[in-house]
Amino acid sequence: MGSFDPLKVNQPIELELPGDELHRYRSKVEELTGDRVVVMSPMKGGCVITLKPGTQIKIIYRDNIAVYTYLSRVITQNNDHVSTVTLAQPTEIRRIQRRNFVRLDTRLKVKLVKLDAKFNPKSEEFSATTVDISGGGLMFNCSVRLEPGEVLQASLCLNPNETVRAIGRVVRSLENPPGVRETYSVGFEFTVIDEIERDKIIRFIFNQQRELRRKGLL
Repeated sequence: MGSFDPLKVNQPIELELPGDELHRYRSKVEELTGDRVVVMSPMKGGCVITLKPGTQIKIIYRDNIAVYTYLSRVITQNNDHVSTVTLAQPTEIRRIQRRNFVRLDTRLKVKLVKLDAKFNPKSEEFSATTVDISGGGLMFNCSVRLEPGEVLQASLCLNPNETVRAIGRVVRSLENPPGVRETYSVGFEFTVIDEIERDKIIRFIFNQQRELRRKGLL
């Protein structure tokens, strides 16, 4: 299968559409034929999203080793009994090792703002404290109730001279037990982040782990 080695029939995937990078739509692989892949059409509000031939789509797939992203384009959309999209062979394949997403337990300040569907702020800025960080996202405690799926802009202060900015979504939000200063524990996944910014986080984690090893604490 060459470029499609990580993909299998019935494989769960996510689709990212142009102009809608903050949202990912669940799908799955229906068929693999030569240099094409057939997937379930993305849906929004119970309705199939119409995709024109030539539309560029990003496919996201995960396994225990890495995260894969594929840039592809729509060949055709079939709206028979089950709506499917036929995609061309990916033009670019990226494999991100999960080791890059090693988590570091650390307490850092992060400033957050809720965003609407057009990326515009829809709340006042509020603060949170990280529980752990990784190249893929954060776990933080805050006093603001957040719901899974909400989109936030985050400014993470790594040190007084370095702040990382990213956009992401809430993947889980739980109420903390009594005794924790902030009410909620929130899992936050980056969805829009410059790779230079991600590298800053990964480098920070590496340096902190190296220092912990030097002190015999890791």
